[in-house]
Amino acid sequence: MNKRLTNEWLCLCLALVTMLLAACSKERPRYVIGVSQCSEDIWRHKLNDELRMGTYFHDGVELRLASADDSDERQIAQIDSLVQSGIDLLIVAPNPAARLTPAIDRAYDKGIPVIVFDRKTNSQKFTAYIGADNEEMGRQMGEYIASQLGGRGRVLEIMGLRGSSPAIERHRGFVSAISRYPGIELVASLQGDWTEGSAVEAIRQYDGDLSTIDFVFGQNDRMALGARRALLKEKGTVKREK
Repeated sequence: MNKRLTNEWLCLCLALVTMLLAACSKERPRYVIGVSQCSEDIWRHKLNDELRMGTYFHDGVELRLASADDSDERQIAQIDSLVQSGIDLLIVAPNPAARLTPAIDRAYDKGIPVIVFDRKTNSQKFTAYIGADNEEMGRQMGEYIASQLGGRGRVLEIMGLRGSSPAIERHRGFVSAISRYPGIELVASLQGDWTEGSAVEAIRQYDGDLSTIDFVFGQNDRMALGARRALLKEKGTVKREK
């Protein structure tokens, strides 16, 4: 994600903390914010650090952080546990939308404000959403690759976690863009899970002729790096990865 989105995240969270504290009476209140991250990576660690920084400006705010490390079952259990512990606000970046929607709905139905961040659910039961325009990301990557190939070439795509909204939307935008160029063929969309290792494995399992591929589109930077690492070990490597 870009720096602008990270700044928006921090500003939103600071604003929410400020709103919670605006109703202070003579007795200082205490507010508990639960944060459910779908995975562990340097970007999410940075977000968590900025959330902690936001609490330093206010007394009476407790932050409870949980990471599912890409496990649907763990994130569902963590969200339910956060709700049962008595949080006043839930911030959640869900794993696959379909699996996580019921747990998020349960929190919302209990009257807990919910902010869905980065990834979407299959429900409208949330208070606010903050995230990038993933379909536009995919479209821009499609246009970029088309320009690099001069409108002709064979492209391999490595998608993010199956069922996650960014993977679905980036693919949709990408396909929409390259469909305007009849000379570009999307040879295959391989399945990854946003990690470098998943892209390495996807390339290894691909049974087509890699020497005929002109460009690889990894839906995030880690998968692009993984694809590159795997392709460098193959005899017929592609010309470019993005």
